[in-house]
Amino acid sequence: MRGKFFTMGLLVLVASMLFAQRKEETLFGKARVSGGFGGPFMVQSRGDGSRGWGGGGGGGVVVGAFFLGGFGQGESFGNRIIQGVEHELSLGLGGLWMGVTYPTHKLVHPYGSLKLGWGSLSLSPREGSNDNGFNDVIFATIPEAGLELNVVDWFRVAGHIGYRWVSGVDGLGGHVRAKAFDGAIWGITLRFGSFSSTSTNDD
Repeated sequence: MRGKFFTMGLLVLVASMLFAQRKEETLFGKARVSGGFGGPFMVQSRGDGSRGWGGGGGGGVVVGAFFLGGFGQGESFGNRIIQGVEHELSLGLGGLWMGVTYPTHKLVHPYGSLKLGWGSLSLSPREGSNDNGFNDVIFATIPEAGLELNVVDWFRVAGHIGYRWVSGVDGLGGHVRAKAFDGAIWGITLRFGSFSSTSTNDD
């Protein structure tokens, strides 16, 4: 499950980087696509009483201080023994990623993003088992805020905290609580690309 969403994130990253080479007017009037980025991120949270860890990747186009793109990620919450069979509890999703950094030319500046993702929450049995496991289709809303550091012109690092709301959890056959995955989430995002920020435009 996690591997599938890591792959999704990589494909989004590559596609976004290629698209970002274009400079064209947008629906925002005179605003122009001024760059693009891609990169991985790492996240931690808690779900159903267990610490979760994981990550993914994404990318997007840069329009002034704003960005818009997509992401894919996966997170594991450890194992559960169900009817004598070990199952991995995991969450995977992908979707729309948007955000803002301002003033982007400053060495350290505020960072904010919103991820809207569709995916699944799963209890997957270990290999070799005839158990089909349990799966719930979910939708997640994840707002984040933090600080971003300009390492070099083409590389930025953001540390952020946020909150994850998950809908569609039916309990995985009664083995987890429906609201057990709503809660705080924190992580680090690495962004590589062309940001085209100048102090003249951002002041």
